[in-house]
Amino acid sequence: MSLRSIAFRSVLVLASVASIAGSVFSQGVKRVVLVKVDGLPGYYVDRYVNQRDPETGKSMLPWFEEVFYKNGTRLANFYTRGMSLSGPSWGQLDTGQHLQIKGNVEYDRFTLHPYDYLNFFPYYRDYGLSKRVDMPAVEVMDQLKIPLLSDAFPFEKKYTSPQLYQRGNDWALIAGGFLKLYPGDPGDFIDEWSMGLNFRGILSDQGLRNITGKLAKRPEIDYFDYYDTSFDHISHHNNDDASRLVVLKEMDRVIGKIWLAIQSSPRGEETALILLSDHGFNAKEKVNSQGFNLVKLLTSAEGGGHHVVTKRRLMLNYSVKGLYPLTPLIRTVAAESYYLKGQSQQYPTALLDFDGNERSSIHLRNNDLNMLHILLQQLQSNKLSPELRAAATEAIFKIIGEHSATWRTAADEMDEELDALHRWIEAQQKIIPTLVMKTSKMLPDRGLTEKNRRIAAQTAIAITAESDYRKYLISLRKLLSLKRETFNPHYIKIEDLIAPGAMGDANDIYQLQNYVVGLSAVGLSLDSSRQLDLDKSFTRVNYFELLHSQKVINNVQREVANRPIDFVAIRVPLDAVSASLPDGTNVNEDPIWLVGENEKQALILSRGDADGEQSYRYLPVGGLRQDAFGTVTFQIKDWADGFPLKFFEDKNLAVSDRKAWLSNWHSEIEWMRTTHKTTYSNAIIGLNDQVDRHPLSNDDSTLSADEKLISRFRQRQRRLTEADMLILANNHWNFDVRGFNPGGNHGSLFRVSTNSTLMFAGGEKTGIPRGLTVEEPYDGMSFAPTLLRLMGKIDDENRPKSELKELGFRKFPGRVVREVTGK
Repeated sequence: MSLRSIAFRSVLVLASVASIAGSVFSQGVKRVVLVKVDGLPGYYVDRYVNQRDPETGKSMLPWFEEVFYKNGTRLANFYTRGMSLSGPSWGQLDTGQHLQIKGNVEYDRFTLHPYDYLNFFPYYRDYGLSKRVDMPAVEVMDQLKIPLLSDAFPFEKKYTSPQLYQRGNDWALIAGGFLKLYPGDPGDFIDEWSMGLNFRGILSDQGLRNITGKLAKRPEIDYFDYYDTSFDHISHHNNDDASRLVVLKEMDRVIGKIWLAIQSSPRGEETALILLSDHGFNAKEKVNSQGFNLVKLLTSAEGGGHHVVTKRRLMLNYSVKGLYPLTPLIRTVAAESYYLKGQSQQYPTALLDFDGNERSSIHLRNNDLNMLHILLQQLQSNKLSPELRAAATEAIFKIIGEHSATWRTAADEMDEELDALHRWIEAQQKIIPTLVMKTSKMLPDRGLTEKNRRIAAQTAIAITAESDYRKYLISLRKLLSLKRETFNPHYIKIEDLIAPGAMGDANDIYQLQNYVVGLSAVGLSLDSSRQLDLDKSFTRVNYFELLHSQKVINNVQREVANRPIDFVAIRVPLDAVSASLPDGTNVNEDPIWLVGENEKQALILSRGDADGEQSYRYLPVGGLRQDAFGTVTFQIKDWADGFPLKFFEDKNLAVSDRKAWLSNWHSEIEWMRTTHKTTYSNAIIGLNDQVDRHPLSNDDSTLSADEKLISRFRQRQRRLTEADMLILANNHWNFDVRGFNPGGNHGSLFRVSTNSTLMFAGGEKTGIPRGLTVEEPYDGMSFAPTLLRLMGKIDDENRPKSELKELGFRKFPGRVVREVTGK
């Protein structure tokens, strides 16, 4: 045998051994304990791990150091993808898929249905009444057929604690927590009562006791998770390091207890302990987070005189009504309403989600519905001259004519979808009476009863949705059925044509730049051709200019700017902007417009490349406007300081020739590596996930005709929650009108808020590296596929293996942390 043949065979043997070793490595984790900590920044943990306790000489966080720094792997640069909010962030971490839920609160534009993802009270009430099984976010994921990470494990082989993406409920945990809340000694109880009982810690404390106990006594359980919100809670209310360190030390003890329980368990060698957080925190000692009241702005005459709907009560901490957590919607009446005085219950015209602190989102009622409403009111008033009446009538039918094709198509499609949904409801209603809904001594299987109740709960949700959407469609079709020759405004009820509560279609940029809020001072007026002069007849607001003109005069903090709003983000339809893009720009997705101060604006261009990867380009622009025909124009600007995201002037941008680099296309990985240490970190990628749409691809060959229609309906529901504008606060500002958190906040694209925590440790058989710090930046899309790769449940292309595929799992788009998995 020649030396070349021997060498070749040796290489093959080594390659095979390496392949086998890699396979064993990736499948070494058989059991996992996941510790989920809300709002914990990785940099904050690192600071105190490396700080020595003057009394002991040890780390201030000795168990963090022992478990993850010495005996595990930590990611030094792990980030939220999208906004640093709990609802969206945990959704991505728990599914491994692109964002579908974009806020802690969302609204449906057609039905005003509120999705309140953080409110536990209605969930526990409805669970107790057998009306609900899962938290609202899980219900949405189930409708979209997106499984949770915990769904990869059978019911009897997992233990999950109460959390935002909670599936099912165990009353025994809550009961056990309450029993442990009360000390056995009466004197201790009085002391506890006088200091304040720790209701917040009931679930987490009992969850910890359950996990540490079951690790040894329940060897069949493969998946545990523990959820704790204490760090997030204390950080919102206190901006001093000492308060947060107290909570962090308690978390350190939790890590120690779980680690010791793992080591003494029969499956310790194959068990992984993973610490994970959803976002970071923007908190600085001696700087108080300042609040700006967007509700007050929108209700003012300057802001449009809107009746505003919110899901959280304003100044809740000072309101007795705020103690009632089951109020579905809060309405703030505009004393300066232009044309809807006394109609706040029927016709709110703005929906505001300020639950996100450093960001907010606004839905405004469709601009053309406003004009129709005002014109109908004027025609019913008998105050118009014959010429004005004729012109106003013509304007109404012109508006309807411009929308008729779109409205008819939408109504016809929704009828198809709702008919399919109705047939599904009827099928479920035949099954539900045959299902066991409650556990008993004879049938103790909680997993089965919750599965059955889940069917009933989803059916009830579908019944309500069908009814609400059909009501909206009745109004829409009545509007479309108006005939010019038989039109008589005195025989019309406006609420029959313009659905109360409905926002209608989303506004485009032109509408938001020329938004009608009421009649002008001169009222309806005619132009030279005796047609209605739309510019002269109505009072309008340019919301982009309005938002960026906001500033405070009495700002007393040197480190807080006097302008509360950083920039506004809105998606731009590609067909509206394509003609204005530079020659040769290859874009196949909707750009995102960032509206900064004055002429400092930007377009984030994105495209899906042939290799399946995503690329982005930042284009500095100014003067972007959309005309009434939908065409978008702008001027391309030279690079300079002051554009949104401030990459050009950021000293931490990791390139030498920043102008050349920023003027070109780059992949996600290139953007991540270059920008992640800047002030705005991974904002380019995060904004795309937050603002862009991410339709789910289904294998149509496996779906029935009705299943396809219902899937289309679910995607429509997601689109209907998309706000008109996403508003980002400047540093140390927040929009939380519940009480303006005095400590710190999150919800922005700032690195301090997006930097989160991911650490791994495990027994000898897990293959998790020891003492490793991963400097490569990763984000939330990487967590789920990394864990499932460690457990051998997905292949090298991130595709689920058969057992997961049968459960509805699909390919995971995120990068696996190869430093942990070994390949």
